[in-house]
Order: sequence, then C-alpha cells, then structure tokens
Amino acid sequence: MEQTKINVLLPALEPFVQESLRKKKSSTTKHLWMRKWNSPRNLSKKLWMRMVTMWKSRKSKACPILILAAPTGAGKTSLVTELDPTRFEILSFDSRQIYKNMSIGTAAPTKEEQSKIAHHLVEVLSPSEAVDAGLYNRLAEEALQKVLNLDKIPVFTAGTGFYLKAFLFGMFPVPEIDVSVRDRVLSMSKEEKKNLLKELDPNALDKIFPEDDYRLGRALEVNLMGEKWSRLKIDPSTSAICRYDLDIRLGVFLDLDRKELYEKINLRAKQMIEKGMVDEAWKIRERFGETCPGLKSLGYNFALENKKGNSNLETFLADLSRSHRNYAKRQVTWFRKETYVQPMGRSEALERIKHMK
Repeated sequence: MEQTKINVLLPALEPFVQESLRKKKSSTTKHLWMRKWNSPRNLSKKLWMRMVTMWKSRKSKACPILILAAPTGAGKTSLVTELDPTRFEILSFDSRQIYKNMSIGTAAPTKEEQSKIAHHLVEVLSPSEAVDAGLYNRLAEEALQKVLNLDKIPVFTAGTGFYLKAFLFGMFPVPEIDVSVRDRVLSMSKEEKKNLLKELDPNALDKIFPEDDYRLGRALEVNLMGEKWSRLKIDPSTSAICRYDLDIRLGVFLDLDRKELYEKINLRAKQMIEKGMVDEAWKIRERFGETCPGLKSLGYNFALENKKGNSNLETFLADLSRSHRNYAKRQVTWFRKETYVQPMGRSEALERIKHMK
C-alpha cells in the first residue's frame, strides 16, 4: 500500500521539490506540495522522506526537458531558433498556433523559422476541429515519443499554460459530457453561465479567470453532470513526467518589462494586418463557417468585422492590439504563480540553456 501511494504521488512532488531545493528551503516542501495538490495530509515523515529520496534518485536517470514559457509577443520563437537543432526539438503548447492556414493571425513560426529547428504541434489541426486538453495531450504524447526516440531534448514552448500543465503534471478526471448538456451550455451567454455556476458551485469561480469563457463552460458542464468542478483533483498518474520519466532541467519564463512587451504586441498587431489577417480570416470563414473553432482564436472576430465593413482600419488595429495586451496580461499572471518556471530575461535564458546538461 505504501509503495502504491509513492508511485501515484511521486510525479506530483516534482515541481515543489525542485522549487524548495532551488531556494534551499526544503523544510517547506511538504507544506507547499500538500497545499497546492490537495494531497492526503496523513503522510508520515518517514514516507515523505522516502519520496524525496526516490525523487532525487530518479532525477539522475530521467530524460531532461526544457520549458520556455512566455506571453504572446515576448519572442519565444526568435529565441528557440537560436538553439542547437542537433540537441533540441520544439513541442509547441499554443491553442491557436495548432491550427492550419492561420499563421498570420496566430503568429505561428514561419517555414524559415521551422527550418532552423524542428517544431511539433504547429499547424496540425483543421480550423473545423475543436481542441481541448485531452486532444492536446494525445498529440503531444505522439510528438514527445518522436523527439525522445531521436535522443534529443524536448523544449516545451508554452503560451497556453493550462495545456502544458495538464500534460506534464496530470489532468483532472473530468466526466464524459452528454451532448445535451454541452449544447445547453453552448447556447448560454457568459453571464448566464456565471450565474448558474455560482448557484451550483460557488467555489469554482474563484479558480477561473474572468474572461476565460472556455474554462467557465467546462466547469458548468461538469457541474451539470452531477460533479463539483471545484472538488476535482489532478490525477498525477496521467502525468507525462511520471510516464516518460522526465526531469525539468530548466524552466524559463521570459519576463519582459510591461512597457516593452506592450510595444512589441502593438507592433505585431500592425504587422498582422499588413500581412493579410483580414483575408486569412475571411478564407477560413468561407471554407469552414464563421462559428468554426479556429475563428474563436484571439482577434479573428475583429478581422471579420472589418471585412464586413463594421469597423475601419484604425478601430480594427486598436481592438486587435488591446485584445492581445489583455491576453498577455493573463498569461503573465498565470506563469508568475507557477513554480516550474523562473522569470528571467532573454540573455540569461540563452546562457542557462547553453550550459544545460
């Protein structure tokens, strides 16, 4: 029984042991882990120390991985193109860049950039296909196996932190959702979803970003199926760290000054329009319909409104820039609270990666 408990809980221990050892405050490790993972609180000191010892032993034999997280527009792609392609390959965790034929509005890596270092999970789905954490996990697992078979180090680039965390550390055991429940939730406005979720599961709203309509809908679906979304606990046995024996040798969060980041975002929004984002959006609409999942990606609604004549170029640029800045702000909030990445600048990140073993 004790060994079974260790095998299940060990992967969840990963980020908190790393954080505490890095800060040399190992006495706080157990507290951090239990608080963040809602784990059983009756672990004996002997069992806990055995888990830590096993983690340290496993670390020396595990496959190294690198995490590079950053908000939109911060320069992840330009940084990874400077990495050694004989050592590294990229696994992209971006819920928008995974779509085909949308490279302008999603700022996906260009063919030239992808020729410098191999990228996976970029432009692989049709805009007609919906993506969620489960599908992303399956695609990421296939890509990870390819990289590991080449004996290269996987670099997880993350804009969508939720998908990355679900893949590495495990997923919530969400029940299968009935079609009738899903259709009901889809027909509701954001305000209606919030009000009903507040009634069914008040604690759930505390864990969801105010503008995260997708997560709001998923939480409501789970509650309508009879389970409390706020009480779901991550199943660490679904963790890629556990299944593939991975070790986060370096976790980077590209931390830019807000003014610098917003200037980059404003410039990129202008470049998106100049490169033809409006025509790109319209072609997707004509082929897959205006309600296709791909067109729910950030900014495409403004491109369609411009094409329809409902906004001028100045308004389109302002709306597009603002939506990207707001999204970047939410990404920064997410990654700054994660323990598996450390904030640092571009130069420091490149230097640390260069000396990574």
